[in-house]
Amino acid sequence: METLLKIGGVLAVLVVPILLSILNNRLAHLKHTKESKAEALKLADEFEAEGLENRSTLYKDRLAKSLFNNDALTYSEAKFFVDYEDADFWVKEFVKSRGMLKLERDDDGTVIGLKRKSHWIYFIFNFIGYCACVSIGLIPFVIMNKYFQIMVDFYGKGMPLVIVLMIAIPALFLVVGYLCLRYTEKYASCGIFLHDFYTVAFKIKSSEEKNDSEVDAAA
Repeated sequence: METLLKIGGVLAVLVVPILLSILNNRLAHLKHTKESKAEALKLADEFEAEGLENRSTLYKDRLAKSLFNNDALTYSEAKFFVDYEDADFWVKEFVKSRGMLKLERDDDGTVIGLKRKSHWIYFIFNFIGYCACVSIGLIPFVIMNKYFQIMVDFYGKGMPLVIVLMIAIPALFLVVGYLCLRYTEKYASCGIFLHDFYTVAFKIKSSEEKNDSEVDAAA
């Protein structure tokens, strides 16, 4: 019995601090989450305030970045997405393809839509470039034994510069092929985003649009 009490005391000394630490971390996390949500609501109220349009562009951009927790976002872009349901999700997806997109604006500079920045022909060129460059860059691996023998022959002739070029040129083609592949991936991702956005995203009507719809329905 005495042995069990000693073992229980040792376990208590070891386990209780761990449990207290876990509990404290859990409470701190809940407190932080609650504070973050409260701050997000405060930012949302400030973003929708009537006098916000009179503030400087710098202030509005900073507010948009804080609201969506994204440093790559501007106020005009955020203003466009807040009219859609689940704006946080669409902003996150938009930022991923932002470099491939062009903003459509009205006469006042307000963002009214999104479209591709580059023509589809660039996608074709990059895809062809990827296929060609990778094919050339992989030649040494396809004929590795023969390629290695050629390098040995040049080394025996005292021509190390040729060996360097035989290594550098295929490597350069592989790098260019990789860059072309990255562009095609970005172009494809941009197309997927635009398709999903314009087919899935639900735009929330403003009070003015609702009133106009009611007037049209009554007429």
